[in-house]
This record gives sequence, structure tokens and C-alpha cells, in this order.
Amino acid sequence: MPRPGLLTKSSANRMKRTPGARVVLHRRKHYKTGGTCFITGSDLQLSRKAKHGVRSGASRSSKRPNRPYGGVISSRALRRGIIKATRD
Repeated sequence: MPRPGLLTKSSANRMKRTPGARVVLHRRKHYKTGGTCFITGSDLQLSRKAKHGVRSGASRSSKRPNRPYGGVISSRALRRGIIKATRD
């Protein structure tokens, strides 16, 4: 759910022309992002239960990958960090 200030009529509603030349109102849905890795900036690979719509009913542990820093950084960044730590 977006902030109340973002749910203005101009932001949420869009006028669309149908193939039959009618103009209808489409209300745009605002979804939360799936999450991004703060190191690489890439999208996180989350489980299906972490996607919008199913998020509220699932437990916290089922929404994150079962590895260190799961749900925070991407697997590529974690692999790079582990290799860097073992080399030092």
C-alpha cells in the first residue's frame, strides 16, 4: 500500500481508450518491490510466498532464502563476500 499522498486521483487513475473508442478509467495498482540487493543493486530472488498478495499469510522464514543474509543481499554478492573473506 503506498503512502496516502501517492494515492491521489492523478497518480492512481488513468484514462484508457479501448479498441471500441470508449474512454474508460483504469485504476493502477501499487505493489511493493520484491527487494533489491544493496551491494549490487540487482533484484533479489525471493520465494513465491514473498510476492505480493501472498505476503501477509506466509511466515517470515518462508519468505527468505535459507542462507546467510537471505533476503538482504543477492547470492552473487554473498559469494563474492565469502571468497573475499577467505582470501584475506
